[in-house]
Amino acid sequence: MRIREILDPHNIILDLRGTTKREILMALSRPIAESRKTIDHARLVDALVKREETSTTAIADGIAIPHGKLDIGEEVICGFGCSRPGLDFDSIDGKPTHLFFLLVSPESHPSLHLRWLAHLAVTLKDPQFRRVLAVANTPEDVLAAFDREEDTQLKKEASARGS
Repeated sequence: MRIREILDPHNIILDLRGTTKREILMALSRPIAESRKTIDHARLVDALVKREETSTTAIADGIAIPHGKLDIGEEVICGFGCSRPGLDFDSIDGKPTHLFFLLVSPESHPSLHLRWLAHLAVTLKDPQFRRVLAVANTPEDVLAAFDREEDTQLKKEASARGS
């Protein structure tokens, strides 16, 4: 799994803004809806807000992974947003959220949705990697940082298997 498979540079917002969860989710999902005409923006935002009402997706350490499932075909779509000052997203640690990863998954593939959530959670464990993402100046910087981190993880996994 590589983030480049699901994260288009056009879906990266490096100055994410909003004062409510709905505003933040609207901003994060707007590029996805604009590039995918089959996705209704209002419906996507409603699905994301409904998920947030169940429990917050701000998992601490400045990270949130809002996610939802829609009838969007066969592929997962990702958006990324960064707020250097941080935004209130009801994080479980009570701190501002800086890094937002929006996952939109097909309703027909719940296991794929879970695999991508797990991949993001594992990839975002490293505080140094999170700092690199937080200071990225371009969408390509974000993708290149993921490439490096995912390469490092693959090497660690291969080493652990004795390859």
